[in-house]
Amino acid sequence: MSVNVIWLKRDLRLEDHESFNAAKQSKLPVIVLYVVEPEYWCLPDTSQRQFEFIKQSLGELTKALNHHQMVITIRQGDATTILNNIHRHVPIKNIYSYEETGNDWTFERDKKVAKWCKKAQITWRQFRHKAVVRGRLNRNNYNKVIEDFYNDLTYSPFRPIECYLNKNTGLEFFDTYPGNDALTTVSPQLGGLHQAHTTLESFLETRLSSYLYGISSPIKSQTCSSRLSPYLAYGVLSLRTVMKKALEVDDPKLKRNRNGFISRLHWHSHFVQKFESEPQHEFRAVNRSLDGMRRNDFCETRFSRWREGNTGMPFVDACMRMLNHNGWINFRMRAMLTSFSSYHLWLHWQRPAHHLAQMFVDYEPGIHYPQIQMQSGVTGINPFRIYNPLIQAQKYDPNNYFVRQWIPELDHVPDSFIQQPWLYTKLKEDRYYKIEPPERLAQQARLRIKEYYQQNEIQSETQRVIKKHASRRRNGTKNLKKKNTQSVVSSGQQSLF
Repeated sequence: MSVNVIWLKRDLRLEDHESFNAAKQSKLPVIVLYVVEPEYWCLPDTSQRQFEFIKQSLGELTKALNHHQMVITIRQGDATTILNNIHRHVPIKNIYSYEETGNDWTFERDKKVAKWCKKAQITWRQFRHKAVVRGRLNRNNYNKVIEDFYNDLTYSPFRPIECYLNKNTGLEFFDTYPGNDALTTVSPQLGGLHQAHTTLESFLETRLSSYLYGISSPIKSQTCSSRLSPYLAYGVLSLRTVMKKALEVDDPKLKRNRNGFISRLHWHSHFVQKFESEPQHEFRAVNRSLDGMRRNDFCETRFSRWREGNTGMPFVDACMRMLNHNGWINFRMRAMLTSFSSYHLWLHWQRPAHHLAQMFVDYEPGIHYPQIQMQSGVTGINPFRIYNPLIQAQKYDPNNYFVRQWIPELDHVPDSFIQQPWLYTKLKEDRYYKIEPPERLAQQARLRIKEYYQQNEIQSETQRVIKKHASRRRNGTKNLKKKNTQSVVSSGQQSLF
């Protein structure tokens, strides 16, 4: 007897799941496999808070499979070794999984699995998870790739398959976290199929009406944004399912908000495609000429204060503390945190990128690293986005509610000074750090950037980045702003979700 293996990775659902559909057509019994990989959970961009979300999602998926008289097999260790052990016990005919645009570690793991499959004469079929092309890509044709992916919104419903095993095994591997960190959340967003569909329904039925109004505010976005990002990151919901549901909203009053959300579903794949096309985003600046900017100027003290939410800039610190507490913050504030670390604190982008990745329950490598580099100003094709934290605070926390909620050390500071405590002569500096005026730090960053551009040849590398990664208009022409070496205050960054 032979079996098929459905290898679950970032696809923890039953609906719109091509691996299950393909395995059903094969008519062989299946082993539904999930592998807990300790090496992965010891990486600098993974954390226990992500592990807990996956644990919750797998728990509900297990119950859903059991309802259909199917079981799940969870193993811990090296994926290639585990697959080989299964193959020695019962021959594997096919392995079905989705393509994964993960970090470098998962890419190297997949190459090992592919090599083993070839040697063992096992067919490994990988399905497209997003509107992302693996291998050579002509960027001029990429809009068609996205359109074709989302135009195909018909998919077969889940149908039960005979399992080779008759009971769930290995669930205990989620009892103990195999990583080294202890980065849990106090108020986490819960994983699982039920929570995913409830969140999607509540967004489209009640919260969509205030979507564009509230997604930029760290306060309002908690209820106005879709909050679907972790479910999409781990495949508890598929992009096509979300798109299909969004297109069903036909209320004219919701059209603008609905279209704004749909456009962000398209941008989701656009950024993942950047990472798929050049995975070195994880380790070096996509514009190699800019890779040295800030690299040798890293200050551990500034990094620690930024990471802990104690930089002395109240609105920035409140955002970081909210993120550390909840495992989520809206996209605009993520961009501001990155911008502040890169320009005001002059920190090289890579270690802040790792820290934020660990903090985000919804960590999606394909979005995370390209966005970090864009907000850090190392792409060469995007204008420098130096967020002014004071302007952001005035716009999104005009009553100082957000800062007072997260920075209790400033309870002695009156409202007129709370967003600029360095101006308050009675500031208790033993309680809260006194920062140098942010506008002075921003000016220093502008001068450093100008000096770096004068000393390094940037243009030829920038043209390579444009050709490989820049977005295009629908007619195939480049949709680019002129290269801007002058720092600007961003006022238009929006949230992907």
